[in-house]
Parts: sequence; C-alpha cells; structure tokens
Amino acid sequence: MDTGLRIRTAAMRLFAGQGYAATSIRDLARAVDMTNAGIYHHVASKEALLADLMRLSQLGLIDATDRQLANLRDPAERLAALITSLTAIHALNPMTTRVMDGELRSLTTGSSPRDEIIALRDLYEQRWKSALADGVQQGAFHVADQKLTRLALMSMCTGTSEWYRPDGESTLEQVCAEFVAIGLAAVRSPAQVTMRLDLTLLPEYPWEPHDDPRVAPAGRTTP
Repeated sequence: MDTGLRIRTAAMRLFAGQGYAATSIRDLARAVDMTNAGIYHHVASKEALLADLMRLSQLGLIDATDRQLANLRDPAERLAALITSLTAIHALNPMTTRVMDGELRSLTTGSSPRDEIIALRDLYEQRWKSALADGVQQGAFHVADQKLTRLALMSMCTGTSEWYRPDGESTLEQVCAEFVAIGLAAVRSPAQVTMRLDLTLLPEYPWEPHDDPRVAPAGRTTP
C-alpha cells in the first residue's frame, strides 16, 4: 500500500470512528507511523484531506448510481435501482458513508471544497428528484410531497451504515428487496419490480476494511 493510500485509510478510520473534530494530525501520524511533518509532505491540511476523501466518495457514489441507472427509463425501475444502490453502498461501506454523510459540517463555510461537495451532493440527489418527478408526471407515482418522500426514502437507505452486518438475520439482497417494496409502496406504485443486486456496479473504496475481520465498521477494532 502506497503512502498516500495508507494516510487516506488511516484518516477515514479515524474520522469515522472518533469524528473529524476529535482527530488531530498527531493522531493520524501515529496511526501510520510517521511524523507530523511527514504527513504534511503528502497532504496540505487535515481539512484538505477530509475534502479529498469526501470528493472521492461522492464521485464513486455518482458513478455507481449512473451505472445502475443505465438504460432504465421506467420511473419504478429507476427508483428501485436508486434504492438498491444507495442501500448497498451504505451497508458495505460504513466508514466511507459515515464520513461522506456526516462531516460536511467540518468543511469551512464558503470555501471552495465545501461548495464543491455540496454541488456533488446536489448532483446525486438530482437522480432521485428526476425519478420521482417523472413518476408523478406519468401517473405512475402518487406523492403528496416529493421532497419529503425523497428524504424519507434516502434516510431509510443510508441508515444501513449504522445497523447492517453481513452476519445478521437478513442478507443484503433481502434488505434491498424489502426496501424497494417499501419505496414503491411509499409512492403508491402498483409496479412489481425485482432489482438484482450487482456488486460489480458498486464503487470500490480502497480504504474500507472488507477483507480484514479484525476491523469492525467505523474503525472499531474487534476483540
């Protein structure tokens, strides 16, 4: 693992596990066995490192979503794909998504990095807005408040980063299928959509410890 990736991996674990504000450059340097000066040789600042991680995370989310949506025109299928993708990404990448979703507040208000992350989040949410709006316009969805419906469905999906475990009672495929059913019921769609979970379409975040059984989500080390 090269030095840049080592630093990103340690930073993601620390930011997810104890929060950005509680993490110092000294903590990061200790985690990768470097000096503070050595860290600054690779990153301009702690905030720049956070912005870089959030940017890469958001771009991965957008790219994966667009691959899921490719060639889908039916609003119900698009909504099912959005629910499946967002649910799976959060379930499988709890560290990344916890930082991506929760640390915007740590970027300086009015700064270019913060504005860029907000723009990327808006770009992603536009996929949801379009699917819901098209469904309503075509008479396929019956929604009183599209914004509230969108926020409720997205919150349902993102919550898997907090509770999903691979060894839990339900498989990820089952969770995604149930969430799709809930989502279609929420928009009062009569459609019956079966959306296959294709893991090859999901983003790859190299700092997520998928293959290390000693590392639990959010950077907590298991006994």
